[in-house]
Amino acid sequence: MKNKTKRYIEKKCGIDYEDKTVLITGANSGVGFAMAEQFLYVGANLIMACRNIEKAENAKQTLLQQFPNAKITVLKLDLANLSSIDEFVAEIKKSKLDIDCFINNAGVFRQPNQKTADGLELVMGTNYFGTYYLSTKILPYLKTLKHRVYFINTLSLVYKYAKLDFDDFYMEKEYGNFKIYSRSKLALAKFTHYLANFLGDSNIKVYGIHPGISITPIATKAYKRWGKVGKCFKFLFNSTEKSTLSALYVVAHDLPVGSLVGPKFLWGVRGY
Repeated sequence: MKNKTKRYIEKKCGIDYEDKTVLITGANSGVGFAMAEQFLYVGANLIMACRNIEKAENAKQTLLQQFPNAKITVLKLDLANLSSIDEFVAEIKKSKLDIDCFINNAGVFRQPNQKTADGLELVMGTNYFGTYYLSTKILPYLKTLKHRVYFINTLSLVYKYAKLDFDDFYMEKEYGNFKIYSRSKLALAKFTHYLANFLGDSNIKVYGIHPGISITPIATKAYKRWGKVGKCFKFLFNSTEKSTLSALYVVAHDLPVGSLVGPKFLWGVRGY
């Protein structure tokens, strides 16, 4: 983690999260990994909920090199498989894990002709329906905890350019990589807004965050041919570390429930 990121955290998000537990889905790389670093920096315990256990364990070892005294747990979670979600939630309940901040971060992009284990289009089935199903399963448990729980969904500003079509929700008639991704984020934004209102008087405080525009592994993998172009215009985009400070900012400030938090420059594209 860069020193200027640490300075920003100390100035704008100066909290002590020792003995608090943060669960991040998709924490083994990209945005999720950077979030993990930042919460470990302020003393939190970490639960990494990841599809690929081997990659998650490797990421855990990398984190422990920076934070040797950190308490890090790896759990299996595949949002593209409803059985995996059921097993994940059952494990949390069985272990009676005390969670202070639950961050839905995992997602996929540009997966044409791919299906979830349950036969849904993969992008919508993971980004929206997987997150929706996980949320409905885990929230009753989180409501039993005797303290405030931050429940944060990772959105994207592309939701502003999407429209939902309930006659072709999974775009089986006319598929588009960007369209299905933006549609999945719009559906998740609407769900986040609903949850914020529905749970307003409970111990669950719901927020949305977005990273602006950042060159993360998910984007690089999807558009390899853009690699050289991305390097030339890197100065226009947020670094991964900047893109992920929103979650820590939410926890460190008394924001209105339902707020969407992200970078503040260039229409939310970049900056702190």
